[in-house]
Amino acid sequence: MSAREHAFNTVGGVPVHYARQPVAAYGTIGVPRTFHCTHNFFNKLDACFQELWRASPHGRANAVVSAGAQVTKPGAHGNGRAFDIDAIFWGGKTLVTRQFPTDTNYYLGVEAVLRKHFGVVLDYNYNAAHQDHFHVDDTVAVGFSRARSHTLFMQAVCYHIFGKRFRGNVDGDFGSGTQTALDEVCAELGVATPLTVLSNWNSFLDRVAARGMGVTAASSRLPADHQCTRR
Repeated sequence: MSAREHAFNTVGGVPVHYARQPVAAYGTIGVPRTFHCTHNFFNKLDACFQELWRASPHGRANAVVSAGAQVTKPGAHGNGRAFDIDAIFWGGKTLVTRQFPTDTNYYLGVEAVLRKHFGVVLDYNYNAAHQDHFHVDDTVAVGFSRARSHTLFMQAVCYHIFGKRFRGNVDGDFGSGTQTALDEVCAELGVATPLTVLSNWNSFLDRVAARGMGVTAASSRLPADHQCTRR
């Protein structure tokens, strides 16, 4: 198996673009580019975006903007098992990942779909290096986890989409407050627990995706004293 065995310039039937300097400015639709990864990883990536088009109220996008797939570096990217997402352009909607603070619910709705297909998703809250892109890879199995990257996502869902307040808020520490908030959200969504059961986890992600992408940023914005704790 070669890390570059699969070349692609579309994913989910949508063109993949690149928008980083000096080629094009970040946040723009950029220019078409060919990327590489393994055959197996591409199949997962393609299935993920096909599901995202079905889940999004805007349907199939016009372009996916990526910062890269296989690159010469250690880890998942070097092995052709990772993909970075800068932005997605629909006809009536644009999601630029750095705009998480102003497009929070939609961002989290998209992230929920990504987590159905990839065990590793690094997002805006993970660290400063990932504020301008989603990183997805398949080096960990899909499913519920208390790992920091998973916990940040679940806390952000509880805090931003459902308005739950708990100790630490979005801090990556899965404590009793996070568990209580998550239990309340699952009850509100009608999702069975425990989330360690994969079918329950997928149901949770499906309903978070629908709730997140179905709510506008303006209507979901929290009061000033209800903002996410930054690290």
